Amino acid sequence: MFSVPKEERTARMEKYAEMFEITESLGDTISTYSHGMKQKLAIISALIHKPKLLVLDEPFVGLDPKAAYTLKQIMREFCAEGGAAFFSTHVLDVAEKLCNKIAIIKQGELVVSGTTEELTHGASFESVFLEVISRAE
Repeated sequence: MFSVPKEERTARMEKYAEMFEITESLGDTISTYSHGMKQKLAIISALIHKPKLLVLDEPFVGLDPKAAYTLKQIMREFCAEGGAAFFSTHVLDVAEKLCNKIAIIKQGELVVSGTTEELTHGASFESVFLEVISRAE
């Protein structure tokens, strides 16, 4: 388990399980978990060893609003402590509010990237996205 001592692993697991409100279900078989609970467990697993980089694919899919808020807080704290979070999302509001750098990819090709401010210049990210994608066609 990434050379994390058992006591630390257990403490971190308990901390995140409590934050995501799945403590009571930790002893259950994973096959009984809902999609959202599996998503929470995957996120917790990614965080246990305190990586420097998080790579997440659509991390908010399946999460209830409270869990999505919790994940956003965790990601902000993670980055504030020197980590970096790289994640994909189709939820443009999340990208705009959470990210300081954004890249738009269309059909596997990088179309544009930069800081949120560089890309939006005060406009909504949604309008910028739609404009960029229409130019890329």
